[in-house]
Amino acid sequence: MERRLVTFIIITLLFFIFYAHLTRKYLPQTPPPPPSGEVKEEESSKEEIIPLEEEQLEEVSTEKFVITFSLTGGYIKKIFIKKYQEELLFKDIGLVFTHRTLPFQLTQEKEKITLFNREKNIKKEFLFKGYTLTLKVEGEKERSELVLFYNPLNINRLEQRYQEFFYQNTSSTLKRFPQKRVPSKTLTSSLFGIRDRYFCLVYFSGKHSLRISRLKDNSLLCKVSIKNSFSLQAFIGPQHLEELDKYHLEEIVNYGFFHPIGKVLVKLLSLFALWTKNWGISIILLSAIIYLVLFPFTFRSTQAMRKMQALQPKIEELKNKYKDNPQKLNKEILELYRAYKVNPLGGCLPIFFQLPVFIALYQVLLRVVELKGAKFLWIKDLSLPDRILSLPFSLPFLGKYINLLPILIVVIGILQQKITSQDSLQAKQQKSVGLFFAVFIGIIFYNFPSALVLYWLMQNLFTLFYQWRISPKETS
Repeated sequence: MERRLVTFIIITLLFFIFYAHLTRKYLPQTPPPPPSGEVKEEESSKEEIIPLEEEQLEEVSTEKFVITFSLTGGYIKKIFIKKYQEELLFKDIGLVFTHRTLPFQLTQEKEKITLFNREKNIKKEFLFKGYTLTLKVEGEKERSELVLFYNPLNINRLEQRYQEFFYQNTSSTLKRFPQKRVPSKTLTSSLFGIRDRYFCLVYFSGKHSLRISRLKDNSLLCKVSIKNSFSLQAFIGPQHLEELDKYHLEEIVNYGFFHPIGKVLVKLLSLFALWTKNWGISIILLSAIIYLVLFPFTFRSTQAMRKMQALQPKIEELKNKYKDNPQKLNKEILELYRAYKVNPLGGCLPIFFQLPVFIALYQVLLRVVELKGAKFLWIKDLSLPDRILSLPFSLPFLGKYINLLPILIVVIGILQQKITSQDSLQAKQQKSVGLFFAVFIGIIFYNFPSALVLYWLMQNLFTLFYQWRISPKETS
């Protein structure tokens, strides 16, 4: 097999291996131990949130949420966010364990919900304003611990990868811990919280001494010590940059190693969505913009490949002439490249320049909450595979759904290699390799979110059109 082709295969395989592991590689890692006094490590906690067999619950509705309160203990049992039609993982907000069996009366005045226990004269006030919550506790005479959140680990492994606890240390640096690695600890912070793939709960008012406990099922329990009156403020809602920016919390969102590129892509997507009112069309427009920006590299790559094809007869002559002397053959081929100013790796340029954009876009399209439930053509949810057809059985690698977009990527890949190999001297070799990569890429993309696959499909369509436009010139 031709050396240039072998080099291209190796580079492409390395690209996809790196790509397959990029999410795990760039997930936040457990930071080194902080300065003495800031955090105190504890043994793994055996605490558990044990539900009562008979617990009186009551639902109330605010502008953004449907909230289920437990009147037995007086706390938020669970929160349902209306816009995204999803129950959040953040639970048991406002629970005091010593109040676990106390009865509370609930009153609601617009966005303010008050729970009151007459026996101990304890009042808890939950004031919602948009996506913010102000929590106030009054009348607690004994030193007690108030639960700020209980966060179970999502059963979905993809979702687990985005669950993390974070806090701001004394140097104002935001430290992040994947939830499955959070050690039980005590710490003091003025900004802390928990997040998952789309939503977050962030406390951001006043400095508080916290006790973090990772339970044996990897759920997370965060408590704060209280006495007499206590108050703090939190953001509960989507990880939307514009929403978080209102409270200077945009640092919570992190798109990985290429975060700055990710922020630009999010702003472009949001701008296009504002114009088109459709996220699928916005992704197509973004794909077109990225293709145009990177087109000079695509053009140079095409020119390099055409020069390489033109040199194939001379390279074959050298191979026949020096077939018994590999060292001399390599030297003569390099001299040939220098003489005709050909870079044998020039055809791989677009891959290297698209890689940072693609990695950033991978994180963005997995994390932009607006894509959740967004429809486009037959696609019911751009945050999921397109699932055009459901099967009564499961197929190897494919599962129980037929996803059309990855299949189209395979078809376009086959057409691309057919067009580009028309006047190649090693057409049969290139066709077999092209077929392999077309299928290989389709399998990799098969269960990816349809938003990401749609982007890659459009990139391939633009490239196919360009190759088709220039192919007559090559054969004339």
